[in-house]
Amino acid sequence: MFFGRKKELKELELRYRGSRKEFGIIYGRRRIGKSALVRYFFNGKRGIFFQAKQDTSYGNLRSFSFELNKLLGLPVSFVFSSWQEAFDSVLQAAGEERFLFVIDEYPYIVSQDSSFPSVLQEFIDNAPDNIFMLILGSDVALLKKELEDQKSPIYKRRTFEMNIGKMPFDEAALFLSGLTVDDKCAYLALMSSYPYYLSAIDKDISFKENMEHLLFNEYGIFYNLPDQVLSNSTKVQDVYNAILRSIAHRHYTLKDISTDIHEESSKVSKYISTLLKSEIIAKRSTFMGSKNSHYYVISDPLLRFWYLFIYDEQELIKINGAKVLEDNIPLIKDFVSRGFEDTAILFLDQENIKGNLPELFPEIQNFKEDNTVLGRSVEIDGLSRAKDTLLVVECKYRNKMFTNAMLEHLIESASIFTDKLHREYYVFSKSGFSGDIRRGENIHLYTADNIFTAVSGPSDEQV
Repeated sequence: MFFGRKKELKELELRYRGSRKEFGIIYGRRRIGKSALVRYFFNGKRGIFFQAKQDTSYGNLRSFSFELNKLLGLPVSFVFSSWQEAFDSVLQAAGEERFLFVIDEYPYIVSQDSSFPSVLQEFIDNAPDNIFMLILGSDVALLKKELEDQKSPIYKRRTFEMNIGKMPFDEAALFLSGLTVDDKCAYLALMSSYPYYLSAIDKDISFKENMEHLLFNEYGIFYNLPDQVLSNSTKVQDVYNAILRSIAHRHYTLKDISTDIHEESSKVSKYISTLLKSEIIAKRSTFMGSKNSHYYVISDPLLRFWYLFIYDEQELIKINGAKVLEDNIPLIKDFVSRGFEDTAILFLDQENIKGNLPELFPEIQNFKEDNTVLGRSVEIDGLSRAKDTLLVVECKYRNKMFTNAMLEHLIESASIFTDKLHREYYVFSKSGFSGDIRRGENIHLYTADNIFTAVSGPSDEQV
């Protein structure tokens, strides 16, 4: 069953119905849903969908010939003499009607044949207006380089590009229909809105049983998670594992990571650069008085969870995964509790896109400052500024109500910013709010249940 991706499908369909030649580049980390999206879009349309493999250039050409031969009525064993000859035959198969031509995992071919982009360039330049071509890839760093490098044969030839990321909150919620609010929060804290993860949930068993089945089990689908989600440029070297493990264990700065893994900062910096380009980690800002410094986080909570709880325990998990899980339950509960912050921000991101917030805000990020005029450190779960409005977010995932004293502490924390900024407070509490909580037009209170009931549209809607 295919859920969501309404925005992307709408754009693809709009362009497909047009009368101009299209060359789109679709990229995003592995297991994000690129292929599923385009296969769903491809369904019922004239064209060819080729899935490249980690093979030689000839091996991929042979596989491509097999797919094209079906359209041309050629013997299945026939292999075109070159990519150029094969692409010329694509035009023969296309005729004059709209024709969809998809190459999935384009980087696999380029890694074995450096001349392939030039052949692709010639094809795009000479293709008629009925051709709608898409190339897909999980090597985000490589594709971004192709898009930005003026020497690249496909530079500026794309008519559009899509960076496929996590699903919006309401589309992720479709995977969780029928579950309790607590379970919905737990799964989103662990898996965020990555469709590959959410689709693996067995809703007939408990959250704990799913963790044991998927993670704390040598046969579990996520037992070797990095092999599935990291691109080839990042998953084969031990240093990447060391860096990701270090970040998961709260060594966030370049200096701390380098010290933790006993590697030179210059070397670690290069690896971090690749992880950033591959969208495996994200760069965040913190403020030390007037100084702005940076730290790094793993963007994917399940990958962060894996490096925290699975990476060092794989041999023990093979012996008794259930026992390893049980021993880590208190720490896992803390992980889920902290993940509620990400779930709340995911909900606010959706509300922002829909225009349901007072202003259209830039990215909402965590804020930290150690030296403030309050004489104490300030940490705010989410902060963003648009025009003259400051968005302030606080999240609590615990079995006690959010009190007015907590709200006043948040308001005091936000006082370190200029009084000229209007404040909008968004407070999320799993267990609700005390009766004496301050109310106001600029104070927006959400329970865990509220954020799911606020999702518009039928809960089981399928695209």
